[in-house]
Parts: sequence; C-alpha cells; structure tokens
Amino acid sequence: MSDFFAAEKLKYRHTSMKWITVIMPLAAVFLTAWLTHSYFAVDSYNWWYTGLYPGFLGIVCSMIGGKDARKKNYTIWSLPCSMKKIWDAKILVGAVISGAAMAFVVIFTIAAGMMLEKVLHVQFIFAPSLKMQILAGIIIWLTTLWEIPFCLFLSQKTGTFLMLVLHMGFYVVLSAFVSLKPWFALFPGAITARLMCPVLGVLPNGLILQPGQMTYSPGLAEINSLFIGIPAALLWFALFWAGSRRWFERQVAPK
Repeated sequence: MSDFFAAEKLKYRHTSMKWITVIMPLAAVFLTAWLTHSYFAVDSYNWWYTGLYPGFLGIVCSMIGGKDARKKNYTIWSLPCSMKKIWDAKILVGAVISGAAMAFVVIFTIAAGMMLEKVLHVQFIFAPSLKMQILAGIIIWLTTLWEIPFCLFLSQKTGTFLMLVLHMGFYVVLSAFVSLKPWFALFPGAITARLMCPVLGVLPNGLILQPGQMTYSPGLAEINSLFIGIPAALLWFALFWAGSRRWFERQVAPK
C-alpha cells in the first residue's frame, strides 16, 4: 500500500496543492484575527469547520480525483494492480493533506492568539485553553474524514463545480440545523459542529455556549456527545470509503 500512496503523492508534487494546504489555513486565521478580537480563537475554529474547511476539502478532492477523471480514468486501466488500492491511495493522500491543513490551523491560531495578547494587548473575553484547541483540531480532523471519499466520489460523478455546490450546501445546512438535534450523529455533516460545543464552548452559529444565547440548550454542553459523535463519524467514513471504493473498481476496471 505504501507504494500506491507514494505514487499518488507524486502526481501532485508540482501542483498548487502544497501551497493551498498552507495558504488557506493562514488566510482563514488572518481573516479571523483581522475581523474579530475578543473571541478570536473560537471564531477561528468555528469559521474554519463550518465553511472554509469543507471548501478546502472539496478543492483538494477535485485535484486528487481530477487528474485521472479528466482522462476518463483511461491512464490507470492498463496498470497491473488493484483498482481498489488506487482508490485507497487517493483517500489516504486526502486524509494526510486534510490533517496537515488542520494542524496549520491550530498552529496559526495559537501563534496569532499569543501575538494578539502579548504584542497588541488584546483582551480576550473568551478563549479555549491550548489543550482544548489541540483536542479540537484532532476531533475536527477525525470527524471530517468522511468528506474525502464523499467528495472524491462526487467529483468523479458530477465534476468539480457541482460537487462543491452539493457538498457545501449539504454540509452548511446540516451543521447549522441538525447539529442541535439529539439525533445529530445520523448525519455526518452535523457531527463536527455538535462536538465543538463542549470542546470549544461555541455554538454552531458562532455564539458562545452559555444560557441566553440563541439556539442554546443544556444538552449541547454534555461531553458524552464525544463518545457518540466520534465513533459515528468514523463509521460514516468507513461506509463512504467502502461504498466509493466498490463503485470506483466497477467503473474503471477493464471489462
């Protein structure tokens, strides 16, 4: 499997993927620091996982799947190897890139928060601890892995533009509405926003998790949601991976 992974990575060595992986997190954190002050840290993560991160993953998956899809996968038909392993390699590359981007968001947010506080003397009204920020980064990455096979499949079926429209619409609507429901784990797009309530103390709409805020309810603060949401998100990831893998093999395997 390592050979397939290495071969897949080589396809993007001279593309803009590395730059996007750094620039999009940096731009997101800079924009948040510029537009918000007292709630910078929570806004940085909230803006990222509710909109910017799904868009980033959509772009990355269109690049990963686009090279072969533009040639109708003819370039891999003649390869003496399993089509399933090729698909697995694409998903693993996406997972590594998404993890790197999430790590950059955490690093840039922590660094920018320190600079705002110590250099510009900004007083934060609410800021999660470094430990909780790191934990949030790990959870966001784990609970959004399902988007990689999902977006890779959509990019193969519909093309980049329609995939981004469908994915962003699906994600934004579910993260804003379904994440507030007790059955949030039934929809993968709602899981991340729900789990950030107890971890970062922020509601899906970006408001602080405290009584009196719009959409607040005591159940949103329960840490037990982590033990439901994380396994559910990984299960969705496994289901999308297995389903898209089987579909890909049937589509590109020589008849």
